[in-house]
Amino acid sequence: MESGREVIITPTDLLTGHEARGVRRRLGTGVASTTIGDPYEAAVSAGGAASGIGVDSGFVQALSVGTRHSARQRIAARCGRGLDVAATGVFLLQPALVVLLPGTEILGGLLGGMIKAAAGLGVVLLAYRILMFGRWRDEHAQVPRFIICFLVMVLELSIENCVVWLVSAWDQRKYDNVPGLQDNVAIAVNALSAISPIARWLATCRAANILHFLGALLALAFSVLWDQVPYSGFGIMARVVLTVAASRVLRMACFMATVLPNPRPGCYRRRFPPVPPGLWDTIKLGYTTIRGFGGCNDLIFSGHGAFWVLAPLAFRTYYPGHRLSTWVLWLALAHACVKDVVDEQHYSVDMLLAVVVTWAVWDWLAWVYPAGESVLPRRPLGSPPDRLNPGVVGLILVCLAIAGVIVIGGKA
Repeated sequence: MESGREVIITPTDLLTGHEARGVRRRLGTGVASTTIGDPYEAAVSAGGAASGIGVDSGFVQALSVGTRHSARQRIAARCGRGLDVAATGVFLLQPALVVLLPGTEILGGLLGGMIKAAAGLGVVLLAYRILMFGRWRDEHAQVPRFIICFLVMVLELSIENCVVWLVSAWDQRKYDNVPGLQDNVAIAVNALSAISPIARWLATCRAANILHFLGALLALAFSVLWDQVPYSGFGIMARVVLTVAASRVLRMACFMATVLPNPRPGCYRRRFPPVPPGLWDTIKLGYTTIRGFGGCNDLIFSGHGAFWVLAPLAFRTYYPGHRLSTWVLWLALAHACVKDVVDEQHYSVDMLLAVVVTWAVWDWLAWVYPAGESVLPRRPLGSPPDRLNPGVVGLILVCLAIAGVIVIGGKA
């Protein structure tokens, strides 16, 4: 009721105003008010108001689905195709060259030269676009959020680096040749490889590694410099790095709770020193090396798999539409997971849980940088470019250096 009058919201009212950011209509204490909100949530909120006044729930549900679909279509229309081509090309280049140039020496030299040339060209283009970028104000707004999330990730990784050593050192059977567990996926893939040349080639060819997936994430974040996505690169990476931290906290809890045997017996003697007598000395030894290569018992679930899956998840969320690159990323993830199992780096359950748990954490952390609410408005034509903050450029360089130390220096 409003001043003694009954307020009736019709289906036409529900459809009104669901434009760029969406409109959410709610009933307060006797007053009908309108607020700007997420277009994904607009129909749901309208449905909440309508449920008390007799609007058909089937219509509201259809409106909700239609609004979500149209919102994603509008966002997809603002995304560029250049990122799709670049990401697809990077992931398909290696298998294409393997087919066209089966010689290992020729392929290795060609790939190495192409990677160096592409890296050099990429650095030059990136530096140029950073200097010419006009939307730094949108990026500056997300910098504090990103710094907090990045520091949380660095703290978690430093603790995990020590814990990986501790769980191996405290394994009561570390000096025994404990056989690995039966892995039915590995058995099935090996059996299929014995009868199918295609399966054999897929099981033995080089898979995409952590550099490929890290490159895809950085390409998505830096694509804002070319207006490929209507989001902030710092905002996207804030959700990425916090997902890394949160999922790996769960991973630490899993492999510390139950010690599983390594798929390759005798690992500890080959890779780790004797355990020092004192607790403090044992803990200090955990910080002498960056252990991106893992420990000497099975670390359930896979840390590599948990990171790999972030690339297709981020593309799916912030680069909507039927993109070839997103499908290629999912296929590359599946191949890399199976390859890890065949190479006895992990059990198949490790890879499965890595994907499922990280996906769940990614969805739980949608509030960090929600895709529906964070779409940047179009910049008016002729607007002067925002001023470049040297501190932000320094932050980018520092974060890239830390990522390089972790991935390359730690042999991840």
